[in-house]
Amino acid sequence: MEMRSARTLGMCGLVIVALGCGKVSKDNTKVLANVGGEKVTEKSFGDAVRVLVGDDAKANDLLTNPATREQRNRFLSEYVDQKMLAKYGEKQGLDKDPKAKMMVEAAKANAYGQILLERRIAKGEPTEAQLKAFYDKFAAKAKAEGHDQGFPPYEAVKAQLPQAWKAEQAKTASQGLLDEARAQVPTTVDPMWKAEMPK
Repeated sequence: MEMRSARTLGMCGLVIVALGCGKVSKDNTKVLANVGGEKVTEKSFGDAVRVLVGDDAKANDLLTNPATREQRNRFLSEYVDQKMLAKYGEKQGLDKDPKAKMMVEAAKANAYGQILLERRIAKGEPTEAQLKAFYDKFAAKAKAEGHDQGFPPYEAVKAQLPQAWKAEQAKTASQGLLDEARAQVPTTVDPMWKAEMPK
């Protein structure tokens, strides 16, 4: 796992994981850090890494491989800093601040949305048949619109197709997620309020 992706997952993800990790049963593993009286143990940190990495083999490698020590230490440092900032923010009364509450709600929605989307998107690389079908769909569309002159042959664009296929899968999954959420969570917006908004 690259450090960059760890940081991307980091800020929102570790805070959410940290909240859940506080409710773990008795943990007698080595204490790696103490943040405002809350112990960060090898087990709680390992659990957080496994959740965020999403692959036990890669997580175990990050946690145990001597070659990943620097990355592991940075990851732990970020984890501790997030816990510290959360505790400091609460001490400053931000758990009651309207803006902070709104930002926490937005971060929660983003984290939930990302996880729900990850569950919808197929893992791994597309098959040759999927790539060919994807190409054929766009070739047919180009032909129907009269843009098939100079349309590149399959073999010429085959190397770029996996990325384009994944992007379309993500877009389709995102729209499907929104449609499903709208069906499951009835939502209305007053059309008169929208029509009468002051200029």
